[in-house]
Amino acid sequence: MRMLVVCFLTLFGSAQLVQGAAISVTLNGNRAGGSPGEAFTGYEPPATGQTGTGSYGSSLGTFGTVTAGNVPVGGFQADFAAGNFNYGLQKRGFVSTGVRWTGSQFFTTTQAWYDQGFTATGSTPLALNSAYWEFTVDGIYDYRIEGQAVQIADNIRTYRFEKVGGIVLSRDDLGKNDTVFTGNINSGTYRLYYDHLNYTPNINGPTGNIIGGTNLNIFFTFQSEDNGVVPEPGSMAVFGLLGLGGALAKWRRKS
Repeated sequence: MRMLVVCFLTLFGSAQLVQGAAISVTLNGNRAGGSPGEAFTGYEPPATGQTGTGSYGSSLGTFGTVTAGNVPVGGFQADFAAGNFNYGLQKRGFVSTGVRWTGSQFFTTTQAWYDQGFTATGSTPLALNSAYWEFTVDGIYDYRIEGQAVQIADNIRTYRFEKVGGIVLSRDDLGKNDTVFTGNINSGTYRLYYDHLNYTPNINGPTGNIIGGTNLNIFFTFQSEDNGVVPEPGSMAVFGLLGLGGALAKWRRKS
């Protein structure tokens, strides 16, 4: 009986090694100075049928800040990255990014919008929300990215998921429609870049979401420990049981 109990405890301990795999995440602004926002004098979208980010006008400057530290677990934080830019006469453009993190599921929302009643004179301004989530991954995971269609007409929210020092794994270069990407990753550092731009200050989002919050969610599903980083947990359990069995046998011979 004692042997069974000890074996169970050893196996339970090896199971905790599986749970030891982890993902941590931070958000970083992607404009000069680490800002999440940048204002431009105007914007020319891609030609019909073409993809890409289009052509920006002259930069009016970067703005906004990103909350320092790791993403908080639990409740939704709506202003994890936020800021506004005054285009003149108190007509402002805003950017904001929110997140809710539960385990290895990250529910994020991006938005770029303007003061109500904003009337552009001359070139139509562009408010750009540009940042990236950086994930430090320990273990082998499947990932699933779900990008929502933009919630304000003529907004564009492109994104790409890549391994730092490696290749781009998934990307949406159109930035208009619902998208889903899946794949598999191992231990390393990964970034989910996004650019959410709004150049139509006279257009609102749907009822209840006039600022056009658009979801960009990524879910990680644990598969196994990464053998290149830590010992495979099954092997550790076997060696642990063998060592334990030998110790018990030696103890019994002495008693």
